[in-house]
Amino acid sequence: MKLYRSTPRTRWRDRCSERQIFLQIGIQRFLRAIECAQIRADGFGRGFLIKGRGAAGTAVEGMVIEGATFEAILALSTDHVLISGNVAHYDDRGFFEHVKTGECAFNGQPRGIHKAGTRGSAADDRSGGCGETIHLDSTSDSRVLHNLVYGDTGGIYLTDDFGPAAHNYVAHNVVKNNLYDCGITLASHSRHAVGKHNRLQPKVGGVFDNTIIDNVTNGNGTRKPGTGILVGAAFSGGAAYGNKIIDNTITGNGLPGIALHSHDSHQNLNGNIIKGNTVGINATGGSTGHPGDGDAGVTHTVGILVWSYIDTITGTVVSGNHISNNWFGIWTEHVPNFSRSANTYSNVRVPLRQLHRPAP
Repeated sequence: MKLYRSTPRTRWRDRCSERQIFLQIGIQRFLRAIECAQIRADGFGRGFLIKGRGAAGTAVEGMVIEGATFEAILALSTDHVLISGNVAHYDDRGFFEHVKTGECAFNGQPRGIHKAGTRGSAADDRSGGCGETIHLDSTSDSRVLHNLVYGDTGGIYLTDDFGPAAHNYVAHNVVKNNLYDCGITLASHSRHAVGKHNRLQPKVGGVFDNTIIDNVTNGNGTRKPGTGILVGAAFSGGAAYGNKIIDNTITGNGLPGIALHSHDSHQNLNGNIIKGNTVGINATGGSTGHPGDGDAGVTHTVGILVWSYIDTITGTVVSGNHISNNWFGIWTEHVPNFSRSANTYSNVRVPLRQLHRPAP
């Protein structure tokens, strides 16, 4: 393998053999696998850590990354990163340790769980999923393209722990058989993305204006509950809004194929677009083996779920999707009504169920 670093004045290269390696990138680098692409991260927190403004513009391409305690690749508080053509598997190993530390630690259950200890304990909403595999944390204007992510706890993860995660483009990835969490997650962990009088604070936090397009996310979250694609906010003040989920193929996940979860008051999950997706059977069962979504109190398979525990979610567009082989095609709660005919269905018992139960 040759590692290339490009700056306005210098270029360097370094040949390596197949060995344990961990790279922390604090200045712009371009990494491309030429000869030995396998990165063994056993005993290291991450395969690649791309951190800070000085690392803006970094590209990581063509790597095979396995064995990291946390993520295969973490981009933290930076921007204009390219993560493309990598294979990441057998990472998030800290999830299986007896004593969980760092991003694997349990950070508290979000509100809205109908029954303690049931399926509604998805690790990503608690910030406790080991960072999953490819993680854009407080990172914006970046691209995650043509990666294969399998056999980890969870897949691709966008969060706002230290600042906004916005304007990212996640496309043409295959995310499959990550058995303990979601395939692709857009999770707001900020408590300050929504300020006084419910005003958005996009410079402070929020997961917004991200495009998730033409990905395959199958077979995730079947041992611990996980969706195919999740947009969620865990705590009061969280916001995940104005995102586009378009033309993805989603089937066989433990929780609904596409799910919006709002767990507390003073949150904003408005204006998300779910369009043109092909959604097969989902919500097949996670830790309990029973179908449904424990947060929402659903006990059957579901293709697309838009659910809020308290606040009304507005501006959601769900159209042009084809949903098959589920009990519920689309299931919503605390969401304004929309047209059943905006989507197509095959072998679906109840195409559209919309509830308006009083908030707690």
